[in-house]
Amino acid sequence: MGRLIVGLVVIVLSLNALAQDTKRDVSFYPSTTNPTTERNEVKVTINTVAPMLGPPTNHYHVGEQIPVTINLTNTSNQPLYSCISGDVYQDVPTLTRNGRVVPYTEAQKYLLDADQKDKTCLHENLPDSSLLMPHQPTIVDSLIVVDDHQDPTGAIAWYGQLSPGKYELTVRRRFDCCDGPTVESNKVSFEVE
Repeated sequence: MGRLIVGLVVIVLSLNALAQDTKRDVSFYPSTTNPTTERNEVKVTINTVAPMLGPPTNHYHVGEQIPVTINLTNTSNQPLYSCISGDVYQDVPTLTRNGRVVPYTEAQKYLLDADQKDKTCLHENLPDSSLLMPHQPTIVDSLIVVDDHQDPTGAIAWYGQLSPGKYELTVRRRFDCCDGPTVESNKVSFEVE
């Protein structure tokens, strides 16, 4: 009897998600009528993890890849969609060392400037949506703070090789696909040795 009830709940939730999915317009933008409500009802949490999206860690060696996962938690009681786009348009980090902001790589500066000038996201990026169920943290994205110096993965890193020291990181997450206000994540600390 318990399995039948669980099965029915899964079917109902799946049908609800499918019904919500069909309401999206052709542009794949989130199916919400009030993005302000969505921003207020979604918590952004970042975590530093081991290279190649390994387990959580806050210690790295100079030249080692430093990835970050981005979790969204829908704090409302209704399912919400959040746009999934690209880092330059959606997840912008701020890294500090001893209270000073660490500059982005020249490649990231170029991409940020080009997007602002040309509105690249509106013309070249194909955004999608992710369904956020109530009160369930969902990893929706990741970004590479620093790529591996010895064996680069080819990922576009936000920062060049970091020198030894303690760092703090936050990410500003945009819920609209290409434009609009951002919400700041929690602050994480990590050390490079």
